[in-house]
Amino acid sequence: MWDKVRKRLYEAGEIVELVMAGIVICAIVVAAVTLAPEFLHYWDSRMEAGAFLEFLDRVLDVVIGVEFVKMLCKPNSRNIIEVLIFVISRHMIVQKTTATEDLVAVISICILFFFRRFMDATRKEKNAETEKAGNDTEEQ
Repeated sequence: MWDKVRKRLYEAGEIVELVMAGIVICAIVVAAVTLAPEFLHYWDSRMEAGAFLEFLDRVLDVVIGVEFVKMLCKPNSRNIIEVLIFVISRHMIVQKTTATEDLVAVISICILFFFRRFMDATRKEKNAETEKAGNDTEEQ
């Protein structure tokens, strides 16, 4: 009985996750549409200091939103790491940061890339083992 309850709650959680992803998609579409006037504003003030960073901030908000939706729809470690990389990169690029904060951000991104590469390598090894086991059973 409790297993059925757990299964139903898990399914309900997945449905809520997808609904939230749909809401975030709507917000991303609105943010993307508002990029057109932002671009025109940037074009008018392109000679002012910081105008490009303001526009880039808006664009990176949309990109991070897209990555977040991918993470909600298909939650896996690769998508989570991509979201974290974009968030750290955005912070480092758009915000006024010190050299120490930039160093910590770069080290953080390097660590995230290392973990992503490590996970890809282990996934390939696991797939190779699975294929080899499948071929061995076919030969018998």
